[in-house]
Amino acid sequence: MPHGPEHHIEHAEHAAHVHDPFEKRVTLSIAIVAAVLACVTMFGHRAHNETLRLQGEALSHQIEAGIHHAQASNQWAFYQAQNIRSHQYTAFLELADIMPAGSGDAKRTKVTERWQGQVAKYEKNLPEIQKEAKSETEEGKAAEKKAKAALDESHLVHLKADRFDYGELGVELALVLCSMAVLTKQRGFWYVGLLAGLTGVAVALSGFFAGHH
Repeated sequence: MPHGPEHHIEHAEHAAHVHDPFEKRVTLSIAIVAAVLACVTMFGHRAHNETLRLQGEALSHQIEAGIHHAQASNQWAFYQAQNIRSHQYTAFLELADIMPAGSGDAKRTKVTERWQGQVAKYEKNLPEIQKEAKSETEEGKAAEKKAKAALDESHLVHLKADRFDYGELGVELALVLCSMAVLTKQRGFWYVGLLAGLTGVAVALSGFFAGHH
């Protein structure tokens, strides 16, 4: 199991009691690299948390869009049903107008008045139903746009998190190599460790610009 930055700092503090100038320099570099690792790790954790938050936000907007689209579909179906009935009663009235008058004029008048009342009711209600259906459709589209924006942003933040993770790996490797330099007294481990650390820091810093054009 890899040790955290605090372990390396503790190791550096123990090594600080040595009197070898080389070991003191390596110990100082371990402390610095450990502090840098703590920072990189913190940025990485924040980026991952932000990615999860944005993905959750995108999912929430997608669910909201689905609800609005379902309600819009119901409203459009209701609108079509009401519109069909309105046309039916209108057709009945037109048919009554061309039918020859007969002995049942009173009954015919009563029926046509009822049909006219139905047509008037539908003509009054249809615009409101249509307006509500359009409103639900627009709200669904708006929620879809919000979901896409949050998802796109989560992809960019995830790119940053990847850079921080790779940078953290480089800085962690630097700590291991510097620790080996203390144990083996080999300068080569120290130099390679410093190079790995600088590379890791560069990769981590590139995370702040990931996704920018």
